[in-house]
Amino acid sequence: MRTYLRPTGVLLLLPLNSIAESVKNDVFVHTIYPKHVTTLDISEELYQACSEYWKPERRVVTDYIVAEIPQGRLHTDNESSIAIITRDNKVVDNVSLSLHKGKVTAQENNPIFKQRMFSVPVHFKGSVFTMLSGGAGINNIGHWFLDVLPRLHLLQKGGLYDQVDWFLVPSTRYSYQTETLALLGIPKEKIITGEDYPHITADRLIASTAPRGNHSLVPKWLIDYTRKVFLPVAEENQKQSVGSEGPFLFISRRDSSIRNILNEDELQQVLGQYGFNTILSSKLSISDKIKLFSKAKFVLSPTGAGMISMLFCQPGTKLVEIFNEGFVIEPFFDIATKLNLDYEYIICKAQGKKATNAKQGQLDHLVVETEKVEQLLEQMIDADVESKV
Repeated sequence: MRTYLRPTGVLLLLPLNSIAESVKNDVFVHTIYPKHVTTLDISEELYQACSEYWKPERRVVTDYIVAEIPQGRLHTDNESSIAIITRDNKVVDNVSLSLHKGKVTAQENNPIFKQRMFSVPVHFKGSVFTMLSGGAGINNIGHWFLDVLPRLHLLQKGGLYDQVDWFLVPSTRYSYQTETLALLGIPKEKIITGEDYPHITADRLIASTAPRGNHSLVPKWLIDYTRKVFLPVAEENQKQSVGSEGPFLFISRRDSSIRNILNEDELQQVLGQYGFNTILSSKLSISDKIKLFSKAKFVLSPTGAGMISMLFCQPGTKLVEIFNEGFVIEPFFDIATKLNLDYEYIICKAQGKKATNAKQGQLDHLVVETEKVEQLLEQMIDADVESKV
């Protein structure tokens, strides 16, 4: 059972003092963005439309740090918990993770404290930097870009990037995972996964605060970092074609089993009159997504992970997000305002009983009122013409 591996308490690193780096119980702390404020700048109408079970904060404050833990240990279930553990068997707050129904809870509630059986941890010589995120970071491209990759920025700000021997990521099962890591210059031989190694020790374990802290709002530094490291891919390959897709894009979810647009054929007929081309985002390489969305003038999409490529759109790009009324969540319109996109939305009526929780909401299909789409497109196009007169 190895119950001796069960942690005996929580090590608090906050509140931070005014010294940028300090030693606390053998944990070396690098302050990155202290008391960083992130806001949600949307209309009151849209805020009220947000699903009650997932109502976002309008303003959050996060202390971003990077912590070095000598002889540290990491244990994860790759879903609801990540425990960063000191050599005296304490879970390190701020850089560990405990989720309950998809939301962050206090480390005192970390499932590891109730665990009865433990595998023998695998030891890695040198320094391991963990990019594990819990939740859907293991298999969702949106969470990969929002919760996994931005940890590299915090690592770089802490001045430790060149000291890392191993990068621990959630998974490398999907092409977007391996391709983004390659584009960022991380050698394949330095990558290990939480799927393969859910319980490890290291000479030195390095961990960061989650990119979105304990909340879901997207900080501006995350957007700036992502664009800085990935947009040059579009510039370097600007002469290469990515296919016949034009600057008006409709992102289809027909290759997914959830949140499909049931009358997509009807919607496509309407969009075709305005020059929209349909794309299946999952079929494109990361490089092609970057090039395609960086040149887009108009994007229309049902809410979903495929919209994460909006991070590469230019300011002023028109974006229409389509919601089911039982699943109105904030990541993409949060990003849109921080990118200065021309954002609008359409909320579709539920086909049955309106979802009252995220588990149901993310499953429900949509039926789009195409006349509303056409009306909104006309308004946005007319407004664009008037602004240029």
